[in-house]
Amino acid sequence: MFILVVLIITGITYLIYKMGNPAYKRTRFKGQPFISGNAPFKDPGRMHVGGDNLFWGFTNALKRYFDPLVKGHTGIVNDYVYWFIVTMAVILMYIYVTL
Repeated sequence: MFILVVLIITGITYLIYKMGNPAYKRTRFKGQPFISGNAPFKDPGRMHVGGDNLFWGFTNALKRYFDPLVKGHTGIVNDYVYWFIVTMAVILMYIYVTL
């Protein structure tokens, strides 16, 4: 059954591919990102916009909310598993009590 599904999906994908524009010719600038009409930088690292810059207004407005969340992210997997188990226990107790 799995092989049949893969073959069907492959066939549909091929049909969509064949419906594409056959006159498309790749030129020097086709496929590059549009940067408001500016030429792209030669160094791709300069094109990157960090999340700190992109969401500055959002995070600054909600600073009192985000600061405790950032402190809670220790990077230790055991802490994340602990919080997952505690959250699941609370959800399951709520479901058990309400039913």
